[in-house]
Amino acid sequence: MRAEDWYRREFELEGWPVKLTGYRIGGAYLAEIESTDSGATIARATGKTQAEAEKDVLETATRRVLRTRRTDLGLTVGG
Repeated sequence: MRAEDWYRREFELEGWPVKLTGYRIGGAYLAEIESTDSGATIARATGKTQAEAEKDVLETATRRVLRTRRTDLGLTVGG
């Protein structure tokens, strides 16, 4: 089997720049959200429809990024 109906879009999720990639293999739709900065996968989901896979991956990714702490290191250059 091969991936069909492949697509990718970039957007911000709770202030984090992310990429959503989706495609269909056979009768299943797969969706993945990854960090644009690091390329790390945040969440993956499968569904019977594209909408179902995207809904599930967005819910999981949103829950995960909301639990992630951000720290301002306050670093200065040359000082």
